[in-house]
Amino acid sequence: MDKNTENSRREFIKKSLVAGSLIPLGAVLGGAEAAAMARIIGESSKRPPAAQKTVALIANIYRNSAHADVIGTKLFAGIPTDEGMVAPQVKIVSVWIDQIGANDTGVKIAEMNGATVYGTIAEALTLGGDKLAVDGVIYIGEHGEYPYSRYGIKMYPRMNYLEQIFRVFDASNKSVPLFTDKHLAYSWLDSKWIYDRSKELQVPMMAGSSLPFCWRDQPLEHPLGIGISEAVAIGYASLDAYGFHVAEILQCMVERRAGGETGVASVQGLKGEDVWKAMDDGRINLDLVTAACNAIQGRKQGDMRKLVEAPHAILVAYNDGTKGAIVMLTGYVNQGWGYAANTSDGQVATEFVLDHSMSYSHFSYLTLNIQEFILTGKPTAPVERTLLTSGITDMGIRSLVDGETKQTPFLNLSYSAEGFAPIRPTAPRPEGQSIGPWPPKGYEFIIPDNFKK
Repeated sequence: MDKNTENSRREFIKKSLVAGSLIPLGAVLGGAEAAAMARIIGESSKRPPAAQKTVALIANIYRNSAHADVIGTKLFAGIPTDEGMVAPQVKIVSVWIDQIGANDTGVKIAEMNGATVYGTIAEALTLGGDKLAVDGVIYIGEHGEYPYSRYGIKMYPRMNYLEQIFRVFDASNKSVPLFTDKHLAYSWLDSKWIYDRSKELQVPMMAGSSLPFCWRDQPLEHPLGIGISEAVAIGYASLDAYGFHVAEILQCMVERRAGGETGVASVQGLKGEDVWKAMDDGRINLDLVTAACNAIQGRKQGDMRKLVEAPHAILVAYNDGTKGAIVMLTGYVNQGWGYAANTSDGQVATEFVLDHSMSYSHFSYLTLNIQEFILTGKPTAPVERTLLTSGITDMGIRSLVDGETKQTPFLNLSYSAEGFAPIRPTAPRPEGQSIGPWPPKGYEFIIPDNFKK
């Protein structure tokens, strides 16, 4: 871990303690520092509740284990981390849910916490008035029943709902921090419109997956400016649902290479035997695939090619010559995520580790980054990363269905990872409060059926 990342983490802990965190001071700070923080906490307790930043939560669906639950419920009830429970520093005051079914938990949780459930997005942002009346907006556009496109991509209405949010910003002549979960939209054109509109309205914006903020075993962060010639990221399940997460793993690592990000020249989607052929002829570096898979503790033992019935991959040719590959190996690395690269410092590999307990606490660290963004107005990760991964995923699936490599001059996106300070765990795997107990008292009704005894 570099010095800037460690300093960022310590500052986060201090802020959390000041906000009334349940973390014991002595567990994370030295004696003198703990005494000083105790004095600061005493002073902060005099701060009126109204000083908290207010948030509107916009969601497709809010049920047990949906993204709205594993993010939103933590901002209502507390955020489990390796060090302990962290008290939220922002307050969700309004909620809008697109699809409220029999399994909905969001309405009850909102009522428990004094948040109003509104009938429209605009009302949630204006608190029933005429102008924007919250300090931040979180849109969780994942899950729910929506149709699929001709390419088999689930057509989440992200652009539709973000456009409604932007309309309120525009009419109010004011923009506030806006986080949107996962990819910007299911199609590149929609994603680019969202990005351009946010720039026009000067919206502080952050987006993306929880994977860049989760545990890494072995801990690995490329130093800025490192040379990277080739990298692979490994995952499982479909390119549509989980391929985006693997794209975010790849991109959060390679964006730190020398020269920064300069964009993608072409994308090629592969499946079945074509994936193995690409490994055999070097289009996908088999040595890196092996290293990334070997880093994953839960992978199955045996011949990868016999265990994986339907491999998928996306080959990413970056403008600067860097080669990237997104490889989905369902049946071999189920619930496993890996990364490996050939760098100027040699070959490196790591596992990106999620928490599979009921806490889903990898979303805790995403939530902490969202909160920090709303508090400061400064994203902890570049939104351009997610604009690029949204395009890579869309073009990769289109390439696969159309059977041709997609030339992508429109993905000539340049940006730098410098200056961003993500909050991430420092342990190699989940520990402490991250793995339970969860949920807090009074929230037992959110326990998913697969966790019930």
